Amino acid sequence: MDTATQQQLLTLNRAFYATVADPFDATRLATPPGKVALVNRLAAVVTATPLTVADIGCGNGRLAWLLDELGVPVDYVGVDANAALLAHAQTHTVDLRHVQTRWVQADLAAADWVEAVPQPPGGFAVVTCLATLQHMPGRDLRQAVVQGLARLAAPGGWVAISAWQFLDSPRLAAKQVPWAAAGIDPAQVEAGDALLPWQQGGYAVRYVHQLDAAEMAALAAGAGLTWVDAYRADGREGNLNLYALLRRA
Repeated sequence: MDTATQQQLLTLNRAFYATVADPFDATRLATPPGKVALVNRLAAVVTATPLTVADIGCGNGRLAWLLDELGVPVDYVGVDANAALLAHAQTHTVDLRHVQTRWVQADLAAADWVEAVPQPPGGFAVVTCLATLQHMPGRDLRQAVVQGLARLAAPGGWVAISAWQFLDSPRLAAKQVPWAAAGIDPAQVEAGDALLPWQQGGYAVRYVHQLDAAEMAALAAGAGLTWVDAYRADGREGNLNLYALLRRA
């Protein structure tokens, strides 16, 4: 993917969230089974007190209120590029009992985004990047983001990534928007790239990449992370998201 196309797609996605932040938030108030399972799995293997968590691409912060249900002290940092979603996150988490939250606006496409994240001494026990890496155009950019996730994790810490497997769903695959609709040269995109529409409370289009298990494992290895476990969950089909649990050596 050339630099111009990558920038076009990044601009498209920034405009997407600026346009539909409010209806997007309204559709992200439920707690999907995959995230519930992730929190439970992490609780079973992480014993640090307080539990330190960096939620990269936090959206409206719903991982924070799931963590609150564990009933243990959590120091949580939520990072997102969109100010409106961060404002929703603050509203949704103001009454949490066990989770102390901090919110950071940072764009994962920026080379120095990791520097904007306030880290605990030694790094975070848990770093998550859920349904976010799939919106980073270009394999090199996705690799750089995963390397950033690894930098945030403490030695022995956990990194959790999830991504839509939308091409496995005939329902979603059929919704793809032609590249020409966004002025994108299809010769410049990568295998697994797509444009998908949003039609709830407004219309917008965003870039998505099918980050399958093979690519996710390769990105993890390229960042020095060990693949520990994976599972599928969520969506109408019950398997829309692939979750991977990784560990820093």
